[in-house]
Amino acid sequence: MNKQKKAAPKDSLNNINTRTSQSQSNQTKPPFKVELALYAILHKGAQGITQPEAFNVYRESCLHTTISSLKNERGIGFVSEPDFETVVHFYQKPFNRYWLATDEDRVMALKLLNAYRSNRGLPKINFEAWHKPDSKAA
Repeated sequence: MNKQKKAAPKDSLNNINTRTSQSQSNQTKPPFKVELALYAILHKGAQGITQPEAFNVYRESCLHTTISSLKNERGIGFVSEPDFETVVHFYQKPFNRYWLATDEDRVMALKLLNAYRSNRGLPKINFEAWHKPDSKAA
């Protein structure tokens, strides 16, 4: 009794990849962290966002780093102030709450968000302005 396993036929190698080019193109790539951050910031609007809120929304553990890179690399202005409502323990340092500084910064952030979305094949979205007409921070 020969219990030797038989090799697969040579023609079967073409059938290993079950994904077709059409199914690969229809799949949407996952968003970048900066895209999730921009969406959360724009969605919160005049309320602003803190690190614990960002963690709850999209598991961001270093919001200050993302805000800093958006400021320094993309030129998007932010306002940050300590949010004393986030203090739970007596000697705890408060988290900063971040807002987009002006309506021009909101437009820049929205353009960047939509650029990321269009690269993934998604439609553009729009967030209405929440700043005062004089373009000062909310």
